[in-house]
Amino acid sequence: MGIRKVDWDHLIEMDANFMRYHDLKAQELQKDFNGHVQYLDNPTVRDACIETYEEITMYLTRRYPKVFQLKGGFVHNVATGEQFAFPEADPAQALAHAALMVQDDLVLMVEEEDGQYHLDAGAVCLPGFWRLREKYRMSLDTLHIEAGVPHYQEKLMKSMNRFFKTMTPDKPVVRNNFFIQLDDGLHWSHRMGAQDGTDVASWAKSDSSNLGVEEIHFRSERQTLRRLPRSKALLFTIRTYFEPVSVVAQEPHIPGRLAEAIRQWDDTVSTYKGKKHWEHILLPYLDEQHRLQVENGLLEKEEGEFPF
Repeated sequence: MGIRKVDWDHLIEMDANFMRYHDLKAQELQKDFNGHVQYLDNPTVRDACIETYEEITMYLTRRYPKVFQLKGGFVHNVATGEQFAFPEADPAQALAHAALMVQDDLVLMVEEEDGQYHLDAGAVCLPGFWRLREKYRMSLDTLHIEAGVPHYQEKLMKSMNRFFKTMTPDKPVVRNNFFIQLDDGLHWSHRMGAQDGTDVASWAKSDSSNLGVEEIHFRSERQTLRRLPRSKALLFTIRTYFEPVSVVAQEPHIPGRLAEAIRQWDDTVSTYKGKKHWEHILLPYLDEQHRLQVENGLLEKEEGEFPF
């Protein structure tokens, strides 16, 4: 599963791109609130939504006290000038408030009567190539199987279900992944189809015509997972790091390392990540950037460690 322990101080990460993420989230919520925020209307899920807002508020006001301040019955965001009622009794508003205070998307997995965890609530504004309504109420297994996650059933399913059931509130974890995206849509990849369309976005229906390397972006998700202490729901935070490949490739060692990682994918992973749609453009570019780094002596410094 590629999970690691995460220190509480790094559970939510903020950086200089906060306003870009915030403004894009706010635009998406204004455009289609119900498309981005949903919850199953039962006592457990309602409580989980409200608890998510409470937990994130308490975390941010302690971890980033110069930006987030709790006073007078409101959470104040000094950076944006926003203030949100606290506490908040409406589950949808609670999720929306929480989502606007972080750069992450938020997903709640809740154990139902069938013994499976289901995606029963979420505030998802920047998914890139999936819609909340498509995955809402799906079980953990169905989410991964329908998405075609490589080797899930034979290698990951049993261990992931067991891990979900045994998670405790005091031990959050983190994992990272990465994808190649064909355009600059942080909130939605327009080359994967229309955002307001009905077709599920897939590489089979993607448009890679007239693609240039300057359009290709590196998309990496930093996912944290923790059990909420009161509702017992599992909270996913999904923070996307999103940069043009042409920018990422300027970092020493990165072009060679990324090209090597891509070439090691088996056929299943390659299909899942759409390799055939962009490899003929990206891999020669990465190879050339790696060659230039070697010639310029940029690789003489020892390479650092990365989580993926």
